[in-house]
Amino acid sequence: MKEERVRKRVKALKGFYMELTRFILANALFILIWLTFNRSETFWPKYILIVWGVALVIEACRKDIMPFFFSYLSFLTPEWEEERIKEILGNPHVQWKIRLKRDEKR
Repeated sequence: MKEERVRKRVKALKGFYMELTRFILANALFILIWLTFNRSETFWPKYILIVWGVALVIEACRKDIMPFFFSYLSFLTPEWEEERIKEILGNPHVQWKIRLKRDEKR
């Protein structure tokens, strides 16, 4: 990657982190207000959380930041899938069973 492109991407990532920080702090404040003043009423901060959260995800996709986050979640990477496939194919004794409650001993 060229230095200019890397700088642009890091700047976008910094902006996203700032927006994420504002999202967390503002919603914590809204939840605190709801808890303090009108706990018995509808949980109105959920609307802000949902709309702002969706906007953050869209922004992350638009700025191509999502692959960066997926790299921290190792099970979402193609490399993880390939490692598991090789592990299962290499060990024939690995069995995948779904245990049902009715199958358990009583």
